[in-house]
Amino acid sequence: MKILEVVFDLRPGGAERFAVDLSNELSKSHDVTLLAIKDDSVEPEQAQFYKFDVSDRVTYKNLGLRKGFIPKSVWRVYKAIKKEKADVAHLHGHGMPMFCIMALFLLNRRTKFFQTFHSDINNGYTSFFYRFLIKTLGYGNKMGFVALSETNYRDMIKAYPKIKGACILNGRAPIVSTAHFEEVKTEISSYKNRSNSLVYIHVARCNPVKNQVMLVEAFSKFVEAGHDADLIIIGDGFDSELGESIKSKAGDRIHFIGTRKNVGDYLMNADAFCLSSKYEGMPITILEACLAGIPIVSTPVCGAVDVVENKKNGILSESLSLDDYLVALEYSYSHMQNLKKEAMGKKDGNPYTIATCAEKYLEFFGR
Repeated sequence: MKILEVVFDLRPGGAERFAVDLSNELSKSHDVTLLAIKDDSVEPEQAQFYKFDVSDRVTYKNLGLRKGFIPKSVWRVYKAIKKEKADVAHLHGHGMPMFCIMALFLLNRRTKFFQTFHSDINNGYTSFFYRFLIKTLGYGNKMGFVALSETNYRDMIKAYPKIKGACILNGRAPIVSTAHFEEVKTEISSYKNRSNSLVYIHVARCNPVKNQVMLVEAFSKFVEAGHDADLIIIGDGFDSELGESIKSKAGDRIHFIGTRKNVGDYLMNADAFCLSSKYEGMPITILEACLAGIPIVSTPVCGAVDVVENKKNGILSESLSLDDYLVALEYSYSHMQNLKKEAMGKKDGNPYTIATCAEKYLEFFGR
C-alpha cells in the first residue's frame, strides 16, 4: 500500500508530531511519503522542527507554497497529490481539506482520502465548509474521518450520524531518554528554589486556546500560598504580545525556556505535567506524560477526560476556571507520591502507543 501523509509543515505541534510518528511507524511495512505543503525554507528552524525525526524509510517532500488559500495553491496541491498515485491520502490540519478540495472531488476514485480531527469536533469542525464536505464525501463513503478519543468520537457521531468515521486512540512513539538527559537534569535542578521543590511541566505553543494566562495566574497563586514548586513552560511564541503579557504575570518560580526537541528528557525529570487548554482533541503532550509515567493536572477537556483517571494517575479540575485549577494543583501537591505511583504503574501496557495506533489506521484505510 502506498500512503501519502499530508501536513502544512513540521512546526512544533501535536498534529505535526503525530504525523511524523505515524509516518515512521507505517513505513515499517508500507511505502510512505510525507508531504508538507508550505514552503519549509521560510523560518526553517520552525517549519522543519520535526524534519530530522522523519525516518529514512519515509520520503519527505515539500511543495513550497508561500501564499494562503488561493486557486493557484489548490491547483498545486491537486497536482502534487495526483502525481503520487497513492492508495491512501491522509490529511492533517483543520484547514487542510480546503487546500485539497480539488483533489478530494477529482481523485477519490483512485485514492482513498482520510482526515484526522486533531481538535474538539465542536470547535471548528461543524462549520458550513465541514458540513458540506462531510455530507457529500463523508456520507457518500468517499472520505473517512478519525476522532482521536472516545469523547471526541461521540461528539463526531452526534454531529454527523452517517459519517464514515472511526475512533482511533491517539498514539505516541516511546518516550526514551537522549544523550542530553543528565544535562536536562542539571538544568531543571538550577530552576528549583530548593532541592526538594516539585517540578511541573507545561508543553505548548503560546496560544489563547492553551489558556496559559489562567495557568500562570493559578500557578502564581499556588506558589504564593506556600507551595514549594516550579513550573517549566516549553513552547514557542512567548515573544508575542500575548506571550509578553503572560510572562509579565509570572513570578520567579515560572520558567519559559522556548522549544525543545528532547521533551521526553524534561518530562522524565519532572514531577507532574500541566494541561490548561480550553479545548483539545487528544493532545500528544498528555500522551507523552502518560508514557513518561508522570501524573497529569488538567482542565476537563476532550482527551484529558479519556486519559486521566481522576485522583489516580492525575487530577482533573472541575471547570476551566482559575479557582478550580488552583484546587487541582493543590490536590496534586498534597497527594503527589500516590499520584506518581499510579502514573508509573500505568506506564507499561499503556494503550496510547504509535504501534497500536498505526495498526488501527491500516485497518481503517483498508475498509
